[in-house]
Amino acid sequence: MSMITIFQIYSIYFKRLGRLLGFAVLTLWLTFGGFVPAADAHAELVRAAPEAGDQSAESPASVELVFNERLDPGGMKLSVLDEKLRAVTEDKPERIEQGKGMRLPLPKLGEGHYTVSYSVISADGHPVFGAYVFTVGNPAPLPGASKLDPHEQVGHSANHGSSVTQTAYRAYGARILYYMALLITSGLVMWSVLNRNASPLVREVREYWLGIAGKCTLLATLAYVVLSMTDLLQEDLYRDGLRILMDTTIGRLYVAEVLLAIAATLLVSLGDAARLFWAAMFLFIEAWSGHAAVYTPKAYTIGLDFVHLAAASLWVGGLVLLLAVWRKERPEAGRFALVFSRWALYSFLVLWVTGALSVLAFLPSLDYLLYTSWGTWLLIKIGVSILVAVAALIIRGRLRKGSLPQGALLKVDAGFMTVIVFIVGIFTYQTPLPANEPLHYHEMGTDLHYTLRISPNAPGDNSFTVKVWLPESAGQPKRVALRLLPLKRDDVGYIEVPLKPYQDQEIDAFPGYGKFTYQAQGPFLPFAGKWKAQVRVTDAHDNETVKEMQFRIY
Repeated sequence: MSMITIFQIYSIYFKRLGRLLGFAVLTLWLTFGGFVPAADAHAELVRAAPEAGDQSAESPASVELVFNERLDPGGMKLSVLDEKLRAVTEDKPERIEQGKGMRLPLPKLGEGHYTVSYSVISADGHPVFGAYVFTVGNPAPLPGASKLDPHEQVGHSANHGSSVTQTAYRAYGARILYYMALLITSGLVMWSVLNRNASPLVREVREYWLGIAGKCTLLATLAYVVLSMTDLLQEDLYRDGLRILMDTTIGRLYVAEVLLAIAATLLVSLGDAARLFWAAMFLFIEAWSGHAAVYTPKAYTIGLDFVHLAAASLWVGGLVLLLAVWRKERPEAGRFALVFSRWALYSFLVLWVTGALSVLAFLPSLDYLLYTSWGTWLLIKIGVSILVAVAALIIRGRLRKGSLPQGALLKVDAGFMTVIVFIVGIFTYQTPLPANEPLHYHEMGTDLHYTLRISPNAPGDNSFTVKVWLPESAGQPKRVALRLLPLKRDDVGYIEVPLKPYQDQEIDAFPGYGKFTYQAQGPFLPFAGKWKAQVRVTDAHDNETVKEMQFRIY
């Protein structure tokens, strides 16, 4: 067979193959393109209950989302998150509206801002996801750094204690002495009731040091209150000081602390019930005057702080008493150490549990320990506490073998105790949350300038301002959108901020550009974290420009 004949055969074969392929393509097009109407690009949300931005007095019974086409049953995801990014229910959504929607039953929700996050796959295989916020009741703003500032509580806008000055050093020193005196005195009171069957020597030493501790408590409390008031006072010392003491919560707490400190000098003459009442009242007032009073529910956070202080007092007071007895008589110290080591173990367990629960109540996440000096000091305190536990285990091991506690180990333990109280005196004077600052971001570009403002830029209600400048040739924009996305949260999509045009009076024009301004108000930043803001501008010629920036709120 010649080469020409072979070429002719292959030429006929490829022509027939080409006709078959062409016929197959035409058949597929007629089947899926010619006779069946084209599907939408993706499903669209047509109804939501509650709607985005809704605020209702009562908790909704469920969340319902309805789309314009059927949904793939295996691709439906719907969750509702509270302000701490916790799912309010673990139930799964059910299908409604002939498969075009889904419903998620809700438990009774308390006041707050709630984020609805959804992700679906429509029947044509396109994924659709998004998020929005609704509000129940009239929730108070979440605690921020400003709410932990005593100057805010008495009506002063300036934080005079923010810079490290001689006054600040004196305030730290007075607070450290105040905490030391309070814990020792309260602890000795607890041991006077807890260890009623103590030997005469232990009782004698305890009462002697209780008398001294009561007088030190009075002096330390006066110094602490006077310096704190000096920091809060403004020009008119008499009138402003009287107003703070009589009309503010922090002032009334200072008065109560001074009165209890005066009563501390009488503790040695009081019975067990009166002593316990004094210790409980002083520790409760201290818990109420701390950071715990800012958070909700107050009964929980203040209660945690009260139990934490009581456990610390038991350990500190017992250790001071053990050292005092050890200096007086070593064998008696060994017998008391057996009792003390057991209660010290219990108190340390309580300290760790209540401390951990308090941190979880104060901070949105443990990452916040890295954002403030409060967190740094707390981490140092945790490290020293571990060393205390190691020293306690060594002392307890020696006691179980019948050996007397070594003076060096007791001094090391007392040194760790002093360091912890020193740290507490510092970090309780600082705020666990970083300060939120209003966001003002501006970016220049050839085809677009834009400004984004968010105030106060904190979780909850905020005001949003978007300004865009387009070249005059681009005309008026068809659409300007602001979308907010929480980062590192794959379960929450973009939250649309409903911008509306407004008349801006600021003089910030750019030659050759037209300015267009938009505003919105609402809880579109429902929780703390790192966020991405996306500004999408579609001009008169349908050209879309997308700008993104990242920011963090605490």
